[in-house]
Amino acid sequence: MQNIIKYEQAEDTHNETTSLVNTLKPRSALLSRNVSIFGRRTSVRLESQMWAALNEIAGREQCSIHDLCSLIDSTKEENSSLTAAIRVFLMLYYKAAATENGHERVGHGDIENMKNRARVITTHYQKKALQ
Repeated sequence: MQNIIKYEQAEDTHNETTSLVNTLKPRSALLSRNVSIFGRRTSVRLESQMWAALNEIAGREQCSIHDLCSLIDSTKEENSSLTAAIRVFLMLYYKAAATENGHERVGHGDIENMKNRARVITTHYQKKALQ
């Protein structure tokens, strides 16, 4: 039996929390876009949230997505795909920016609070609660 977790956008006054909820909201469609890796065109398939994160980082770092992807490609493991390397890069980039103060400010540290912020509807949690 497959456990399905659905996320809904929460109405929240904290932009960080709302942004996190929007990031958590799964969308099944992968978007395929062309990127240039050191002048060589290639296609990358990522979720819309991953593309949005790449755009945000490119803006913050004052470079293009192509520059970021070239950097990621030059530092990735030899047997890793570019898509996987991009996902790892995104996670490490935001992890490096996260602080304890930031986690406290958005209310991290309690799974029940997290479920409330994300308004998680989950058959798995409901079934476990009934057992």
